[in-house]
Amino acid sequence: MSTDDTRPLPPLAPGAPAPEAATDAADAPGTTTPTDRAETSDGTAATPVAPGPRRRRVRVGTVVWGVIIAVVGAGILAVAAGYTIDVQLAAIGLLVAAGLGMIVGPLVAAGRRDRR
Repeated sequence: MSTDDTRPLPPLAPGAPAPEAATDAADAPGTTTPTDRAETSDGTAATPVAPGPRRRRVRVGTVVWGVIIAVVGAGILAVAAGYTIDVQLAAIGLLVAAGLGMIVGPLVAAGRRDRR
């Protein structure tokens, strides 16, 4: 740990370029990398080529965990309403359903991907 006093940076000279941000340029929206640029026949850079929209897919594990949380919440509400639940049997059933979801979910997603 440093005990030095902090000092403000000196002001920029008029017309001087602003310092670059510490973020990665490839992560910033609206920026292009050298691989995103098309070249003309003489080797000069042409207009940037915008990548097509990329659709984000939902992960199977996220869906399975969401279903687990929803079922546990429904069980808690059922117990609060006066129903009795065999917790051991419910846990076994929930684990079996989660395991099947983790196996069947990616297979269904792969089947959809192959049809496109």
